[in-house]
Amino acid sequence: MPDDCAGGLPMMRWKCTVAYEGHAYSGWQSQTHGDSVQEQIESALKHITGNKIRIVASGRTDKGVNAAGQVFHFDSDRKMKERKWKGAINAFLPADIHIMQVERVNMHFNARYCVREKQYDYRINLGAYDVFTRNSVFQCPYPLDVERMKEGAKYFIGTHDFTSLCTNSLHETENQVRTIYSVTFHRDGDIVTISFVGNGFLRHMVRMMTALLMEVGQGRRDPQDIPYILEQKSKTLARKNAHPEGLTLTKVSYFEILAETEEVVFREWLKSDGEECTYVLADRHTADIYGRFWVKENRMNGVLYQEGATGKMEQVSTELVKVLAQKGITVDEKGIIPLQKLNSIVQG
Repeated sequence: MPDDCAGGLPMMRWKCTVAYEGHAYSGWQSQTHGDSVQEQIESALKHITGNKIRIVASGRTDKGVNAAGQVFHFDSDRKMKERKWKGAINAFLPADIHIMQVERVNMHFNARYCVREKQYDYRINLGAYDVFTRNSVFQCPYPLDVERMKEGAKYFIGTHDFTSLCTNSLHETENQVRTIYSVTFHRDGDIVTISFVGNGFLRHMVRMMTALLMEVGQGRRDPQDIPYILEQKSKTLARKNAHPEGLTLTKVSYFEILAETEEVVFREWLKSDGEECTYVLADRHTADIYGRFWVKENRMNGVLYQEGATGKMEQVSTELVKVLAQKGITVDEKGIIPLQKLNSIVQG
């Protein structure tokens, strides 16, 4: 794994999965006024290392929202085994925040920018009020037609502009297009869980989608209202947020970056990249794909698409060869290396 040395011991990057109950906190992110989950964890790290360490998370959660699989990373030159980090951090955390896993990752990993997809679950209790789950399940005081909600949820699936269903301003976030891969329902007794899986979510987006589905379930809206609301791209058609305690960030999955520069990244393929392959050479700042690469039986071939792509490939070639060797992957002589033969096309 590549390490950065800043005149001393090499820095190491650590990926942590954390669970927390959100009702006692102002949210994930550090706030001017109010206690946050981030502040609790950074305080624990300072106790351990003696230094202020900034952590980077997959994204924010709002006040009252829970997490079963939030992910963050931090860098430290302190040499400790993964289980030691886990135990040490937990020793300084309150009982409602718990580190579930710690693993060392390469310095290319970024908990925010390497996200492949996220899963949020919203839990609704349609039965009698349950005092013991009030901080993790929305205690719904009215009946819901779940079948109508399922019908409405179908309209969220796919790639849409979610301007109507988030609170990000267009000035703050110009691109409000996101892809929802699935919306599924599961019922266990009186508890209904709605699971949203997508490539990313805007501020309050899941809670606004859930509130809209509950209005459909109450009969206050029709399922067919949902595509109309999405198409209008209006901040005034759907203003309600579902209660925060019902929402849990359940899982965050990641893609791997094998090599990168300031201009390009060589990384795992994503659904949004189009034609399926194993890896892509992509622009670091745009959606441009310069090349696609396939691995079959530990051998890699590839094809470059754009003029000048060979030069971009050369930028990452030295590190890439080492990483591939560590993975036991060899490169076909007619494939991506040597670089002058990068125009071969994979067959099959």
